[in-house]
Amino acid sequence: MSSKIILTVVGVAVAGCVAAAASSWYTAQKLDEYVQAGVEHINRSHVMRASWYPKSSLPFSRGGVLHLVVLNEQMQENLKAGPVDSGDPESLQRVQEQMAEPLPEEKQKPLDLFINVSNSMFPFIVKGEATLDMSRGTASELVQRKAVPVSLPISMTWIYKAYNQDFNLQLSMDRWSVTQPEQNVNVGAAEVSLDGDMREELELNYAWEGVTATSKQPGQSELEIMPLDGIALLRNFSGIWISPEGHMQLNGIRSSGADGKVEMGQLRFDTVMDESPSETGITLNMKQRISLSKLYLDTQQERFNIDDFSLGLNFSGLNKQGMEELAQLAQAETPDFIKMMASLNKITTKTMRLELAPSSMKLNNGMVTASGKLESLPFEVEQLMRASAADTPNPLRYMLQGDLTIAAESKAVLALPAEMRQQLATYQQQGFISTASTGLSSNMQLRGGELTANGQVIPLQDLRTQSE
Repeated sequence: MSSKIILTVVGVAVAGCVAAAASSWYTAQKLDEYVQAGVEHINRSHVMRASWYPKSSLPFSRGGVLHLVVLNEQMQENLKAGPVDSGDPESLQRVQEQMAEPLPEEKQKPLDLFINVSNSMFPFIVKGEATLDMSRGTASELVQRKAVPVSLPISMTWIYKAYNQDFNLQLSMDRWSVTQPEQNVNVGAAEVSLDGDMREELELNYAWEGVTATSKQPGQSELEIMPLDGIALLRNFSGIWISPEGHMQLNGIRSSGADGKVEMGQLRFDTVMDESPSETGITLNMKQRISLSKLYLDTQQERFNIDDFSLGLNFSGLNKQGMEELAQLAQAETPDFIKMMASLNKITTKTMRLELAPSSMKLNNGMVTASGKLESLPFEVEQLMRASAADTPNPLRYMLQGDLTIAAESKAVLALPAEMRQQLATYQQQGFISTASTGLSSNMQLRGGELTANGQVIPLQDLRTQSE
């Protein structure tokens, strides 16, 4: 009897080991697929390129080098550019202009990173870590220039649980410093974490103690970036990751040198997206707020103070169904143009509204306020295309209406540069700006394609000519 029990226990143990080994092997195979899919996804973007070089492929572990290249601006423009048509004068002229541009300076070089990656597989669980190779690419160049130490105190680890798609990533950096010929640089510790369900929602948390750079010459330049922290939610929206909520706070920046002094107080940014029912379906609404406690600038050319800066933007009325359909269609290698037009019409045939919530600041103790809104009139994309084909100038302006009110106290106006004050005086003479004992104000309106300021029509063609 006892021998049967022992055989049963041994059999269960062997079966368990086989099952664990099989599930670990399966996890390793799926990881290989995810890595390849991730590289392909990165390479479809216009900002980055990736290559994966495997080094070890043991049954329960994977290791290799991930090579990332963050493209510079010129490379991104080349990717977006269409093919050259020798029979098209505009196409040839565009290429000639690009060839005439100067070659990228060293600061515009692409960011070139080599990352050593290792993963260990358990039944439906992946544990991994990564380190930056400081002997190659941009990291090596920074070491040679003594911009960073030979060994950066950075570590990255992650755990992925395949059975419930749970993901946890931790990126940590200890304090470090470098001594350069001209200055001493001290970089504070930093922490970044990413947690959540890979199928639905992730939460990003980050914090950084800041950095100080002090010149070795007394009275020369100094820079201090104070602590920064924030949080952002990342949500899967029909296959595309978006951030429906985020909060960030920078405690301030100080900079001084022979040319002058700049001091910025606490900067805060908040954004929230929600949904609301309407007669035409569910709509997406977004609210954004930016606040800055102070900004002080003192140079030989100018001197001013900005205090209590507050800016709010509210966007509402974006049709959720249309956005979901567009997100799904955009993932196809060859998107269906007819279906995309139909999805766009679900968005444009509903009124959307962008509101400038009452915003204000003090410029040299003079109050500046602004408020307004811009609304879209319901239209179909085909209408806009037909108007463009008929050479209607700026057809989109006929699909919009709105108003904007700006007022500035006299102290704020006097703080502006002389050229800007002279331009404002010209606008006053033309009736676009009202003058009072307290300062200046203007009310702008857009109706039926016509833009007015204080009731005076603004020639849009003249404005475009001035901007050019």
